[in-house]
Amino acid sequence: MLTLIRNMLRTKFAGLLFILLIVAMGAWGVTDIFSGNLGNNFAVAGNQKLTQTQFDQQVERQLRTAQDDRGRAISKAQAVERGMIDQIFQREIFRTTLMAYAEKLGAIATDEAVLDVITTDPSFQSDTGTFDTMRYRQLLQANGFSTRMFEDFLKRDMTISRITETTQAGLRAPAALSALQASYNGELRKAAWFILPRAELPPLEPVTDEELETFYNEQKQALTNAQRRAVSLISLSTDDFLNQAEFTEDELKAYYDSVKAQEFSGPDTRTWTEFVFQTEDQARNALGTIAGGGDPSSLAGLASSSERSGQQNSMSNANLRERVFGPLAQPGSIFGPVKTGNFFTIARLEAIEPGEVVPFENVREQIVQTLSEEQAIGLYYDSLSRLDNLIGTGASLEEIARQMGTPVLSFAPVDRSGVTEGGAAPSVLRQDPDILSRAFELTEDGKTARFGQDEVAYILRVDDIIEAHTPPLDEIREDLRQVLTTQRENEALSSAADALKAEIESGTTSFSEAAERYNAEITAPDTSFTRRPDDSSGIPQALISGVFSLREQGDIYVAPTQNRDEVAIVQLVEIHRPSADELNAVAPVSEPQMRQQLANDLLEAFVADIQSNVELEVNSAAFDAYKDRVNPDS
Repeated sequence: MLTLIRNMLRTKFAGLLFILLIVAMGAWGVTDIFSGNLGNNFAVAGNQKLTQTQFDQQVERQLRTAQDDRGRAISKAQAVERGMIDQIFQREIFRTTLMAYAEKLGAIATDEAVLDVITTDPSFQSDTGTFDTMRYRQLLQANGFSTRMFEDFLKRDMTISRITETTQAGLRAPAALSALQASYNGELRKAAWFILPRAELPPLEPVTDEELETFYNEQKQALTNAQRRAVSLISLSTDDFLNQAEFTEDELKAYYDSVKAQEFSGPDTRTWTEFVFQTEDQARNALGTIAGGGDPSSLAGLASSSERSGQQNSMSNANLRERVFGPLAQPGSIFGPVKTGNFFTIARLEAIEPGEVVPFENVREQIVQTLSEEQAIGLYYDSLSRLDNLIGTGASLEEIARQMGTPVLSFAPVDRSGVTEGGAAPSVLRQDPDILSRAFELTEDGKTARFGQDEVAYILRVDDIIEAHTPPLDEIREDLRQVLTTQRENEALSSAADALKAEIESGTTSFSEAAERYNAEITAPDTSFTRRPDDSSGIPQALISGVFSLREQGDIYVAPTQNRDEVAIVQLVEIHRPSADELNAVAPVSEPQMRQQLANDLLEAFVADIQSNVELEVNSAAFDAYKDRVNPDS
């Protein structure tokens, strides 16, 4: 992607635009809004239109750089299935609406402003630092842009940036709010705590059969086992064909020779001469003499010249490095002038020494693996026709598996989430969401056609359907007894902790006496901590929020722990609120936080204003037709 576009997407504005997009889609939604003369346009807002051609260009451009988790290009059909097309649609509708709003305000970027950005961008400049029309067109074409498309994109981006940044220009948080935030951030507290274990409480009475039966009847609905289905599956992927790939030694070496310069060679070493001048004009005037190999002593304004040699990381100036070590650079090429400190440097590439090549024997197995994967993809797709023919003949799953040379995988009954009654979750059934959804669409002994994606094909059969049922009490009696016992123990622990908290806060029992009653050791770090302490504070992170929820020194907080058989009894020991001098010290940190919160609120109000000022019409039928066209199998 172009440097210009990359820089745009890395700005703070890109983050603000993303927030705006989320807020706006929550406010509008992209629903069926039909009115007026939409025609075949996807959306109309004011005089701004989102046409099918414009939208398809955006999809094409984005998919140029999109890849799946295996590094392969994503087709439009796959983009529809993954929801990418819907995301692009929402983004483009919102941008269209912002442009309509900007047009209403008279805030659209001018052609002159767009031209200035293009002509001053280093991506489009020649080595002499001037705008290069040919380079401009070549870079746009390489990144999927026409000049008109790119200039429209740039105008829209500049316009949206202008109207969003204007709403926040000069925003400052009131001193009172900043001081309040500083007080909140700078408050320090100390705490002490001890652990109350369930084992220290009196034992409970055993659960009786009558209580167990009552509990069973109350929980019958929760105890009902969901419908489960036993399935068998054939899975065919490119990995199944890796061992069928065959190559001669000559083929392996031919591949090695074709890619060794790019893939199996170390970085090259280049020799170049640097000519350093006092001014840019002096450097530009010397370009012809340097290109012709003239004597450096004849160059006016030359501060120094030196010949250097090294690999790419040895050149410190990033601009020169990108050009001198570029893939198209050849000995004799001239680069610059480029500003380096208070001077201007021109570099002349003298020689290129290739990097060390890794011997064929060292990478032979890697080449075999690479070629095997490529050949396996072809074999996989060749096999799909044979697989479809077998399915068409009505062959059984076992017969299909035998002829395709792959096993039939059978699984214990699972529910809709892919979990067995015993709690196991076979990973194979979760490889593709269609596996479980199709399993619960079939009748018993029903079999699917081939389905799948990402070079994996499946055929599934439902072997058995176990209807939802509630197990009888006798079958789960002991399990229920344990559940009910644990529930009562937890209730007893919670009641004891609450009673202890009330005693300490009322003064009936001191904190130390309460800990001693349950043979517990008090932990009381002599360290103050904030709401966001570091690891040296000595207080567990799980207790922080509870401590800061307390109002007065001596208040008690009951906190759960990772162990369900115990709780922590926490006492607020000390509160230290920042002094005026301390508030002044932390205010510079707090003010940006408050400003960001105010900016977020302002953005929401801004979106609400756009909604009330711009009439948005969305042609959902045309968009659905587009998705059906690019993904006919949906």
